Amino acid sequence: MKNNCYIIGKSLSCSLGTTKESIVKSVKNLDQCNYESFLEEKFKEKNFYKIDGFTSSSNNYFFEILKKVIDDALKDASLSAVDAEDLHIFLGSTSMGISINEEENEKFHNNESNDELVNIRYGFIGTFIEEYIKSKYKSLVLATACTSSINAFSYASKLIMHSKIKKAIVIGIELFNKSTYDGFSSFMLLSQENIYRPFDSRSDGIILGEGCSAVILSADKNKDDDFRYLASSNICDNYSETTSDPTGKPILQCLETTIENANIQLNDIDLIKAHATGSENNNTSESNALNTLFKKWNHKIKVTAIKPYLGHTLGASGTNEMILILYCIENGFFPACLGYQNAIEGSDFFPMIEHEYITSKVNILLNYVAFGGNNSSVIISNKS
Repeated sequence: MKNNCYIIGKSLSCSLGTTKESIVKSVKNLDQCNYESFLEEKFKEKNFYKIDGFTSSSNNYFFEILKKVIDDALKDASLSAVDAEDLHIFLGSTSMGISINEEENEKFHNNESNDELVNIRYGFIGTFIEEYIKSKYKSLVLATACTSSINAFSYASKLIMHSKIKKAIVIGIELFNKSTYDGFSSFMLLSQENIYRPFDSRSDGIILGEGCSAVILSADKNKDDDFRYLASSNICDNYSETTSDPTGKPILQCLETTIENANIQLNDIDLIKAHATGSENNNTSESNALNTLFKKWNHKIKVTAIKPYLGHTLGASGTNEMILILYCIENGFFPACLGYQNAIEGSDFFPMIEHEYITSKVNILLNYVAFGGNNSSVIISNKS
């Protein structure tokens, strides 16, 4: 008999704030009318969703944010320092510690350091977390592009369900670095208008963002309304290394397999959180997948997107976007898909354009699509 796996603690630091209260307040105050003025203020210096309130040094910045997120998640889960020692560690990221190496490399070329690179590979991040919480276990680091942290979450959840481990901390982290920013720019994927418009005909690309989050998982719930992991799936799309199959068939397969694995029906889902990067390819492929899903089941589900609030936080988007959704649900609403006005050609579904207030417990389907063709979907629920 399988165990359940519950989300008993969580924390998020992002461009909206570094506490649940500040993040929820920001989301509640945003709507289609003030969205563009919000972005103008946000992008005064650079079209990038930045976390504020930390030191400017990349090395210090990285570890200050990481420590805060871990501390806040442990507090939210009511875990003591002794309890933390029993946590298995799972880390998901795309850029890992590239920002730290970039800073060190710049110092080297300015004759301020003797080290051209401060770290080779990224096991040092896992080691830091192990030592920080005094964990009895070695960390597992996943790098599957934009599905990194959601794959870490799913893997940890399955280990708990199959009694391989009892508790885990899953961390997603993505901080600004020039290599990533310039890479997306070279692909001509960055928005030139600096307005995130997922699924909208005016959409002109991605806006990157910073975010760090942590989820504490356990076989035992802390509260009656703790969300639990129901199911997931991971499907490889071999259409291209950098783009999804425009028909959306692999994304559709991932969504349908997740629903099947959860042993529920589409009409049992209350909300779909789309990946919705805002790129032309993702708009088309994910939209086609959702169109087909709704037609096959003859049922449409509410759809929203989180990147207009956070930016695209790449490998950390799995846990970042999940936690923002959960923060909103705890405060009685689903967040709207900001920036949406006109459907792209061929789409016959419409994302939520206003926050929708809820009073009942819910099943949530979260979808993620990554470079290299790695697609992942997860269903979580606070229903009995």
